[in-house]
Amino acid sequence: MKDNFMKRRSSFIAGVILSLAIVVVLIGCVYLDSISIMQIQEDGTEAPIAKAGTDATFTVKGNINCQEDHGDVQFVVSFLAPKSWNVREHAKVTYVTTLHTDPDERLKMSIIPDSSLPKNAGGRTWGETLIQEYGVGPNVLSDMEWVSFITDDKWEIYNGDKPTYTIYITTNVGELNLRTYLGFFVNHTDDGISTSSDHKKVKFSDEIFEVVEGKGLLIDYAQEHFNKVQPLASLQDDYVTISFNGGVYANDLNDEDEVYFKAIAYDESGVVIAQIDEKTEKTLMKRESRYNRIRSLTIWPAQFFNVPEGATVNYIEYVFTNQDGTITITKSDDDLVTNNIPIDNPGAKVPFVFEFLCE
Repeated sequence: MKDNFMKRRSSFIAGVILSLAIVVVLIGCVYLDSISIMQIQEDGTEAPIAKAGTDATFTVKGNINCQEDHGDVQFVVSFLAPKSWNVREHAKVTYVTTLHTDPDERLKMSIIPDSSLPKNAGGRTWGETLIQEYGVGPNVLSDMEWVSFITDDKWEIYNGDKPTYTIYITTNVGELNLRTYLGFFVNHTDDGISTSSDHKKVKFSDEIFEVVEGKGLLIDYAQEHFNKVQPLASLQDDYVTISFNGGVYANDLNDEDEVYFKAIAYDESGVVIAQIDEKTEKTLMKRESRYNRIRSLTIWPAQFFNVPEGATVNYIEYVFTNQDGTITITKSDDDLVTNNIPIDNPGAKVPFVFEFLCE
């Protein structure tokens, strides 16, 4: 009898635990149904393109399937964009929802300060947690940030409610020419980035968003290239790291023990300030790890190019080369493997270019 009682008791406890687990799962689900990064162009068509210095609006649509009563809930949207956009300062975020008596009224969302932490993130900010969980999505440059916004209003939502929402993120796209994937994340304060995927959703744009007619050369966040420069915006008195990513595409420099940086510095008028073509410790690119083929060189341009007093480096042209100069990797080589642009004249390949700009 005792054994039967204990079995029944164990079964009852197990049933209770299972029921509680189901309740936790069934509190409600937040869904991110679609995003749109398309912008109206001058000819009336839509494209994922905006002119530098203008505002662009991105749209997030979703729904909520509530299976438990909640009070005083605030909803959160986070947006991944290049840091040069300064979304925190420039963005205006509004939304509409069928929770409201007027489902067409635009309601306000405000920036979440770093002092307001998501309750399940272990003391990290919303931005820090999202970078840790999702990084920069499909992008290859890390100079991006997640910026989070919260509904000014608190909402009561009841079991059986199935409201919809549309969020509008309008922000200036900055002054720099670039290509990037954008990211969107939705959540609510009752969850606060828990481990459950029921209450949070993330989506990155399928299309690449482009900013055109801006300053400087194109910055490509979306695709790997042989060359990379960090930071993306700098002046001649800033430290700059130039990298050669030999592992991204097949190339002859991968078989070389040493890779060197060769460059010419120009002023604003296109006059040569200095030409660096030496195979010494000064130009030797150090391998970052034995596990990859990334080689980097950090320079202080003013010193590296021995810039005369009163002169200013406006841009540099550079290539990567081996010890005897018989092998070079240039922008022409990069264009061939990334965009299938043929090299018409191998003897006059186009170098990489980096412009010194301040954000």
